[in-house]
Amino acid sequence: MVKKILNILLIGATVFSLALCSSADNKDQAAPEPGEQNSAASRNVNVDSPADAINNQIKDFRYPDGITRPGFSYKKADVSAGDFSEWAKVNISVLKDGISKLPDSWALEITGHTDQVGPEEAEGDKKGNVFYGEIRAKAVKQSLVKQGIPANRIVTKSLGSSSPVSGLDAKDPKNRRVTFKFVQATPQQ
Repeated sequence: MVKKILNILLIGATVFSLALCSSADNKDQAAPEPGEQNSAASRNVNVDSPADAINNQIKDFRYPDGITRPGFSYKKADVSAGDFSEWAKVNISVLKDGISKLPDSWALEITGHTDQVGPEEAEGDKKGNVFYGEIRAKAVKQSLVKQGIPANRIVTKSLGSSSPVSGLDAKDPKNRRVTFKFVQATPQQ
């Protein structure tokens, strides 16, 4: 019985080593034709930004999270300390890590969003969705600064109702949120 097991192990090891040896064989490479450049400058190199990996990690970050709290209250930028603290327990370490890894020319962009109720721009005494998106982004910025992220490394903007959550009705309260992304920019002071 022991001999059979050893034989099976020996056969398996042989097959495995043959597979490794055959994949390690040098493959013939064609020499460049005369006049053909063989330098890094002549190759198409896809250089990703230093923030791509971090942005991929935070692409689904939003506040309010859309689950425990659907969205901001209508026409409000209500960031409650308890709710934000719970959100920060899960998300803040990734944001701080991104700030620490990226050069000073990179900033965390907080983008405010709204639902499609009301006008996009100010109309008469109505302030408009762009206004509410901006005050939400600024309110979350203040909360992040309290969590230790430097204010000069955060920029804010508003998209109003122009970018609703995919798969939701544009008037759904879950559209009242902020999203996050690292951008190369001159940080606001």
